[in-house]
Amino acid sequence: MDPNNISKNKTGKSALLFGLLAIILIAIAVCVVYNPWILEELAYILIVVVIAIIIILVVVYLAMVVLAVPIYAAKGESYQKDMSYDINDVKAVKETSSEDKKKDE
Repeated sequence: MDPNNISKNKTGKSALLFGLLAIILIAIAVCVVYNPWILEELAYILIVVVIAIIIILVVVYLAMVVLAVPIYAAKGESYQKDMSYDINDVKAVKETSSEDKKKDE
């Protein structure tokens, strides 16, 4: 390795941020130890949020189901005229290959 071809980035900022993050996490842990009711309140908030999300998802799903029927009815069915959709008109593709098209071109 050529020492002239190596550059180093300073890591002081990230080390300071990691230290600050550690201090904040320790402060939160001490706060929870001295005030255990905080965990209970957070659990209630989490339960309410989860129930609200579930209710919103159910309402959205039901709205999609209810709206799908009139949209399907209004859209109608489309098909080509003068075409036969008889099952006997279907041709087998067993003996053909995708390579055949490449050879024809």
